[in-house]
Amino acid sequence: MKCPYCQNIIDDDSRWCDQCGKELMFCPSCREPRKGRTCPRCGEMLVGADQFFGDAQKASGLRLSGSGMSLTLRDGVFGRRGGIFPELSSCGYVSGTHGELKFSAGQNCWTIRDLGSTNGTFIGGTRLEKDRWYVLKAGDSLRIATLDFTVEKA
Repeated sequence: MKCPYCQNIIDDDSRWCDQCGKELMFCPSCREPRKGRTCPRCGEMLVGADQFFGDAQKASGLRLSGSGMSLTLRDGVFGRRGGIFPELSSCGYVSGTHGELKFSAGQNCWTIRDLGSTNGTFIGGTRLEKDRWYVLKAGDSLRIATLDFTVEKA
């Protein structure tokens, strides 16, 4: 994501900008870091990073287990180049920017999309279409390239 103050690219789960040092505030609706007290796009009050990330994790209660890893679901892009799951950086079949997870507070569910990865993302053996959002639920089997996970309650 981009820091709203210095415009540098920072990790998607950042609470502070590691370039300019500013504390990040987030719009709960737009799910983006913003300047000020209210979101210039939708007008909603901004919240601190701890509240923003904490609320999503409490509401979701899901994680991915398998392939020797346990990954708590968070909003953001994932892939070999980093993002929300740095554990995937050593997995050669995972694309650099493989996919994205997003919590939908309105529907109280997690969604996932493939960003055009070479080796695909699969739910229950069905390959996800590029840039289309799919709902994830406890009990689903999820494959990211060659890595097999089960979606579980945290």
